[in-house]
Amino acid sequence: MRTINKIGIGMLVGVFFATGYFTRMHCIDRDRALAAQRDNQSSLQGTRIASTGLTAVADVDIRPVETLYSVVKSLREHYVEQLTVEEEGKMTYDALRAMLGSLNDPDTRFLEPAQRKLIGDAAYGKFHGIGAVLAIKQTTRPVKPGSKEPPVTDEHLMVVSVLPGSPAAKAGLKTGDEIIAVDSKPVLPFNPYQRVEDLMNDKKLQTMDLGEKKKLFEAEQKRLDDGVEIVDVENQLASDLKKAVEITVAAKAPAKENKVKIEPGEIDLDPVNALRMESGDYGYIKINYLGVTTGEKFADEMKDLETKNAKGLVLDLRGATGGDMKSAEEIAKWFAPGKPLAALLKSRGRRSVVGIPIFASADVWRKPVVVLVDGSTARAPEVLASGLKENGVAQLVGKKTYGDFKDTTVLDLADGSAVMMTTGKYVTIKGVDFSGKGLPVDIQAASDSEQIREAVKLLSAAGSRS
Repeated sequence: MRTINKIGIGMLVGVFFATGYFTRMHCIDRDRALAAQRDNQSSLQGTRIASTGLTAVADVDIRPVETLYSVVKSLREHYVEQLTVEEEGKMTYDALRAMLGSLNDPDTRFLEPAQRKLIGDAAYGKFHGIGAVLAIKQTTRPVKPGSKEPPVTDEHLMVVSVLPGSPAAKAGLKTGDEIIAVDSKPVLPFNPYQRVEDLMNDKKLQTMDLGEKKKLFEAEQKRLDDGVEIVDVENQLASDLKKAVEITVAAKAPAKENKVKIEPGEIDLDPVNALRMESGDYGYIKINYLGVTTGEKFADEMKDLETKNAKGLVLDLRGATGGDMKSAEEIAKWFAPGKPLAALLKSRGRRSVVGIPIFASADVWRKPVVVLVDGSTARAPEVLASGLKENGVAQLVGKKTYGDFKDTTVLDLADGSAVMMTTGKYVTIKGVDFSGKGLPVDIQAASDSEQIREAVKLLSAAGSRS
């Protein structure tokens, strides 16, 4: 469980899952007026976005809320000093952080107004901080048979993708890098004391002399004293940083631990890039992010390909992380209108089908399609890729995807803050769950040139769809 002083907001765009992930707004009933003002805005969150509204549950136990209200009422009436509005606001935010943090879920957290604004900016292609999509990768250790102890988790701050032209890209940060320190301050997991517990249970400790043990535990104490919570680091790297940061990247054989200095900044990114490929009459469209204008920009490029009578399409989803599911549906309708894109599994056994919108038959793209994916393809783009594959529209080339099929909802609150929570998980049309595994490709290819070459080879051999 995370304590109040250890809780932060991470996983923002750049952000995006810093984060990075995009997510659509879902407001509770009393905030409908606020939602109406923002109806045309989709928010980006390093995480996934809920594609449907939340359903109210009648049998909610409100006793915990009554307990909280009782404490607040007592403080207002009896605390020795009169509480200011600012103090009550801070108490509220801290309570929300602690409440959501106790779930030990990297994608469930409280967002202060400043963090919520960063997510809104990302929906329109404006990213802050280092310009890398980060995610907290959480693994659960095996539980011993008969153990009544809660499962132990380990958290790692991973680089999912690097935005093109960003400070992170210029500094050489890469997909798959693990950030273990910022400005020489260690990144601490949700339970910062777990490593101490592991040391205490290590049989090697019994063979050490007193001096070695002392040195070992002094090093651990320094790590705890100097360290910063993993969600706070995410938040820091996604925010409007005013000075350079030094990031320590974990060793990955054969490379050693590496330190890189990054000058933060604002990054404006086009949602879609397109070009005519040199090898034949094939079109190439790259999706950089799934935001508010992505569907519209994609439609423009598709119409241009039709005008130029392109014989096939390479759809590049590499580096596309998170985003608005509605944008994914708007892209999918060009290839499989009216078909199911995925299934969404929600709480209490509920299941819904994510459908692809109906589209004018004359505009449907019936020529060959190849989709490029890799380890930086995550969330909504993964759902899009799996849907196109299982509908028989496209083959996948490149590398296995990241493997994050969570559905995340943002609930906007009246003061500009928000609550982000995991509300479901996507599985493929056939019911296959690739969460934590990644979506496999039809043709594996390592380098960029090899991936393009394999894509062109598939397009050349394929015929039009009926």
